[in-house]
Amino acid sequence: MLNERLGTPSFDLVQTADAGDREVTLLRRMIWVYFFLLIGEGALRKWALPSLSAPLLVIRDPLVLLIYVQALRCRRFPVSGPMVAYWLLLTSFILLTVLQIVGGIGGGPVVAAYGLRTNFLHLPLIFVIPQVFSQADVAKLGRWVLALSIPMAGLMIWQFMSPPDSWINNATMADAQQISFALGKIRPAGTFSFATGAAHFFVLATAFLIYGLAQPRAGYSRWLVGASLFSILVVQPVSGSRLLVVGCALVVVAAILFSFLAKGGSSKPLLVALLICVALSVLSLTGFFRDAMTVFMTRWSDASGGSANESLIGRVLGSFLDPFVLMSQVGPFGQGIGVGTNAASALMTGSVQFLLAEGEWSRVIMEAGPLAGFSFLAYRTWLAGDMAVHAVAAARRQNLLAWLLAWDACRSLLTEQLSQPTNLGFMVLVSGLCLAAMPAGRTALATQLTRRMRPLPVPGLRFEN
Repeated sequence: MLNERLGTPSFDLVQTADAGDREVTLLRRMIWVYFFLLIGEGALRKWALPSLSAPLLVIRDPLVLLIYVQALRCRRFPVSGPMVAYWLLLTSFILLTVLQIVGGIGGGPVVAAYGLRTNFLHLPLIFVIPQVFSQADVAKLGRWVLALSIPMAGLMIWQFMSPPDSWINNATMADAQQISFALGKIRPAGTFSFATGAAHFFVLATAFLIYGLAQPRAGYSRWLVGASLFSILVVQPVSGSRLLVVGCALVVVAAILFSFLAKGGSSKPLLVALLICVALSVLSLTGFFRDAMTVFMTRWSDASGGSANESLIGRVLGSFLDPFVLMSQVGPFGQGIGVGTNAASALMTGSVQFLLAEGEWSRVIMEAGPLAGFSFLAYRTWLAGDMAVHAVAAARRQNLLAWLLAWDACRSLLTEQLSQPTNLGFMVLVSGLCLAAMPAGRTALATQLTRRMRPLPVPGLRFEN
């Protein structure tokens, strides 16, 4: 009675609210587990449980399904324009898959199921993360990324200096080695299955490093920022990865541009970019760094066959133009969903190879045909464009973290090879973190629904007015 007069919540209502908070906390912890599995699954496949390398390839799949179930229970699964478009695309691809199987196109039901999983299973996580993570959660995850970058760099240096057949350079298949680098070196993969995982990790670490240096409110300790700065710089020539070097450089460019975009101006990101350049110059005076640079530049020259700039520009343009060249080889229904993935090639031929095309856009078009393929690519382009627009708005409001994350997220949404599970995981994670770092980046409808909806009732508890 007293509660009713004072307008305070009843005991049952408080219990229900507390139960709802616990459910959301559980969902948040599941996303954290997704992050740690993404970092460590390669180590499990290479060293701890090599006999289970194949099933561990999809170790995050059951977890992501549990995340969706928990998000539905907490009413944190968004209802928005991108999700409606997602369900329409998924339905059309399922119908296309049925037509392909009936028509004898592709590698059969198992390959088709894996192809659907590759394209669609993890994408909704992009929109679930910002419904659960706050900007403080994103910054906290960044602290872990910076802390992990220190031993990760040490591991990659060890791998770089070790012989290609050393156990530390094991790959995920028996008697196989990591991709060769140059001058007898391999491309270090760190704890990941392949070098691309390390590249994505250090691009993400660079974004959090600049944020920590430019924004004291990030709460990162000086020793952590200093040690991670050294780790990120020393790993550049050691990695042998153009994706890592160019990706980190783009984040530094983003920091410079932020100084001109931010409302009222902000010189801190510009000073941080200058600090990174000075630290890199000092580090380049060491013998180890110079030797690593020699190996890296040898690899770059061998891969380019010409100037480095021409090679890089040609590769980027080719990834977008090749699908139009290949369209004459693709029928209206494609050559089979999933056939272009590495897992499908292992099932169909017994070896890992590119059966259709190496580029992501070419793979999608050749698998699904022009109509469905370009629809899926248009969807990803729409997501990237919308995120870029919100990132610019965030930068003008002096939101540095969202701006830095958007550069990697937009590139991944446009060009990432989803057939590699680690690449897919980083694309989803970074895109979700970017949206979580900028509340305005969440779709208005999804945000409104999340605020209005109460958590699903917990058995034994009830609301009382």
